[in-house]
Amino acid sequence: MAVATVVGMSNTPPAESGPPSAEGRTPPDQGRTSPDRGRTSPDRGRTSPADLVRAFHLAFGLDARSTPTEVPPALAAHRGELLAEEAAEVAEVSVRGPLDRLAHELADVVYVAYGTALVHGIDLDAVIAEVHRSNMTKLGPDGRVSRRADGKVLKGDHYETPDVSGVLRRQGWTPRTPDAPEPTGA
Repeated sequence: MAVATVVGMSNTPPAESGPPSAEGRTPPDQGRTSPDRGRTSPDRGRTSPADLVRAFHLAFGLDARSTPTEVPPALAAHRGELLAEEAAEVAEVSVRGPLDRLAHELADVVYVAYGTALVHGIDLDAVIAEVHRSNMTKLGPDGRVSRRADGKVLKGDHYETPDVSGVLRRQGWTPRTPDAPEPTGA
């Protein structure tokens, strides 16, 4: 799977081969990573998924946006296909194992998800924090948890929907109006 993972990280859909577009990439003065080191600066000790995937994208010349952006439909579809492929691999190995392969495939899902967020300019850590905040409101004020028969935690009366739009707006996103044209280019 190692080769497929590296190949699968391309932002260029298979039908559109060639060098990636410079449009939307992080300019050199905005936290660019040294390709030969794969580390971010100034804090070289950080190893969050966001930092690691950003280092990969910059080292391999892949898109890395810093502001939430609608991307061209072909690129969005390609990223969706990569995510679906990785999720299918997790589903397959979660039943048959072994555990080390499951761990690998789970890491691939996270890696591709962070890469997809980076392509779209989304600070995924901030979105995850908001979803976590929302999920914690499933706990009732009395500390009780409501569960489905299979153990899934259910939303109670005090549940608050995550404000993902608010998170993206704070990151600089302006929602597209219904009559706005879809993005084009790469």
